[in-house]
Amino acid sequence: MSAPKILSVDDSRMIHTLIGKGFNGYDVQLVFASNGQEGLDVAAREMPDVILLDVTMPVMDGIECLGKLKADPALKDIPVIMLTAEAGKENVLKIAKMGVRDYIVKPFSEAGIIDRVSRLVDLKPKGGAAASAPATAAAPAAPAAQAAGAKKQKTVTEAIKVLVVEEYPAIIESITKAVSKIGWNVVGCASPAEALPHVAATVPPNDTPDVILISLAFPNKAALSFYASVRSNPQLKTVPVMGLCVKTATFEQNDAKETGFAGSITKPLDLVELPDRLVRAMNLDNTPLFYSSEDDVQILSIPQNLSELGSMDLVRYSRPKLSGFVNAGYAKLILDLSGVKKIEIPLLRAVASILSECNSLDIAWRIVGSDDDVSTLPTVLATNQKVASLKDIPSPFEGKSSVDVHPTRAAAIASF
Repeated sequence: MSAPKILSVDDSRMIHTLIGKGFNGYDVQLVFASNGQEGLDVAAREMPDVILLDVTMPVMDGIECLGKLKADPALKDIPVIMLTAEAGKENVLKIAKMGVRDYIVKPFSEAGIIDRVSRLVDLKPKGGAAASAPATAAAPAAPAAQAAGAKKQKTVTEAIKVLVVEEYPAIIESITKAVSKIGWNVVGCASPAEALPHVAATVPPNDTPDVILISLAFPNKAALSFYASVRSNPQLKTVPVMGLCVKTATFEQNDAKETGFAGSITKPLDLVELPDRLVRAMNLDNTPLFYSSEDDVQILSIPQNLSELGSMDLVRYSRPKLSGFVNAGYAKLILDLSGVKKIEIPLLRAVASILSECNSLDIAWRIVGSDDDVSTLPTVLATNQKVASLKDIPSPFEGKSSVDVHPTRAAAIASF
């Protein structure tokens, strides 16, 4: 598992220095931004595991930045720790209602920041074992490799078991439809009581769920009690639990976060993004859904409905995968866009990033698709170059206004 990435957004160079010193002994990746707008751009590009966000900054303050983070489907589930100079009850309540995971009052110590961050991600000293976090309800479970008796992590193409605890059958049916397309199985239960047998310690490891979705609308905070039951089973210590709720149920979402939920999925459900949210929650490499091979040629098939989150994860996991291809002696890639009729930003980001990486690694590439729909990729990229998620990606098309498109994979392979 790669080292956790931490983004510090603060206009104070002294704070950045303090954070850098604090994490100096840990295996982490630190990235920095000096104001809220820069923080949004860096967050979209780097997809950090935790954001440390100052309240008072020029250009865009932390309050506005947090609002924009929570409004972005791809960024809203990144845990945020606010840094504030005010410790009053009113200010703390205001911050809590905004959906932050935690807050730290300035001035703070290096040990204090390590303590708070270690509750959200697994911090490992350089060359050593994981740093221990205080035992709190909000502390996430340890990674699968370290939790004794924990359920073994599967790959994205295996038959993932999704347990959905929801009183409305239509919601369960929608989730089933969304994830069955990638071969996953759904078990639906109408109440936490009905779901308890599925998370009992007596259930064989192969039959326990890999991810759990539960409605936060059950009375008497039953979802939180169910979470405690899940975590009491050693086999399920690392299984992510996510809440289902309407967007305005902010108090329920905050309670779930404080309890240790991996996040919340709001209704109405985005059924295109839903599988990608679950893939992210389970920390799975999503590239097996897109990559295949024919002889010595790697095939990357990107669908029309690539979500924002799916695009980011595809780019993130493609980098080491492409390097692995080259190390293994492969140097040809076909980008299959035969199902694409409209070039949208998530798809454009994935295409531009992956082809740029291919150029850097000297991987020869060809594109398959409809000439009318895909050949204008260079022009579309140039037109959208100022979009935040695209502006730092170099064009892989070398100043061209159009690109050659092959009608079939066979034609593309023959052109190498």
